[in-house]
Amino acid sequence: MPRTKLQDLPTQYNVITEPKQVVVKPLFAKPTALSEIFGISYSSTRRILLEWEKDPKGIEDLYYSLSSTMTVISIPRFEEYLKRRNKKWL
Repeated sequence: MPRTKLQDLPTQYNVITEPKQVVVKPLFAKPTALSEIFGISYSSTRRILLEWEKDPKGIEDLYYSLSSTMTVISIPRFEEYLKRRNKKWL
């Protein structure tokens, strides 16, 4: 078994010691959490999802219905859908 040399020795600055030091970019959110992220109401989020079902505008798999009470929405796809429907109401 070959040996490898550490380039940097572990110190308190380059080792994770607490969970709050880990930053994760969320990929999915529940509708209520998504409403808070984008600063819109829950009813607006629901209306946008219903609009997407009628006309997806090229965005596939915007959300997944995991059960009758659990729906998760892809944050990057939701943002992309909002960009594509921007000013279409004019």
